[in-house]
Amino acid sequence: MFTEERRNIILEILKRKGKVTVQELVERFNVSSVTIRKDLEFLESNGSIVRTHGGAILADHSKSEWNFLKKIHQKEAEKKRIAKKIVSLIEDGDTVILDSSSTNYYVTYELRHADFSSITVVTNNVFIAGKLIEQGVEVIVLGGVVRENSLSLVGPWALRFLEEINVDKAFLGTTGFSIEKGFMTPSIVEADVKRAMIKSASKVYVVTDSTKFHRSAFASFAMPEEIDGVITDVGIPEEFEKFLIEKGVEVYKV
Repeated sequence: MFTEERRNIILEILKRKGKVTVQELVERFNVSSVTIRKDLEFLESNGSIVRTHGGAILADHSKSEWNFLKKIHQKEAEKKRIAKKIVSLIEDGDTVILDSSSTNYYVTYELRHADFSSITVVTNNVFIAGKLIEQGVEVIVLGGVVRENSLSLVGPWALRFLEEINVDKAFLGTTGFSIEKGFMTPSIVEADVKRAMIKSASKVYVVTDSTKFHRSAFASFAMPEEIDGVITDVGIPEEFEKFLIEKGVEVYKV
């Protein structure tokens, strides 16, 4: 059996069962676990699946969540363009929130070329915080428990801190979007933090590559009426763009 054929069958099994283990696939195809892991790595790299401990689930499973350090390399070109637009919306003297979005990771690099005398960034992502410090940006890091997969700080300490601050702009990532449920994330605790960020910001932007408009996730954190803008790429489906505009959301396509 050719490699491509085997990988297509793996996807069909996942669509039918929802999840699969490496051992199941080893027995199904009579190949080594090394071969199966390479197949799963390939399928994850193109955004088809999310690897789990000992197996995989489909990328559009409601609770699927990529590792942050893997996510930053998916749709990299689109994320870099979105990051440029994010920085263009920041004004000198602003205090902004960058949440634990892989797109916001690229903002840290765009800030190297920006001519700001003073901005303050609030973030709940320890990796993003480190990159901002390297750029000499004033950083405020939320307290809380670090989630291993997303490298984000969540929990009551993070929520309590957000209740005490007011920022000019918030830039929040999303894992999925639907007309019925709005913007979604796989984790309830992540959704809680995002909601608190929205309440603390004068303007709120969702930042996401266009593939997220084809996905759902477990927990909703905002409806279109609660945000000011969406920054995405030109691949956003027309029906979603039209719906957002009708709801008063400014859509930036880069």
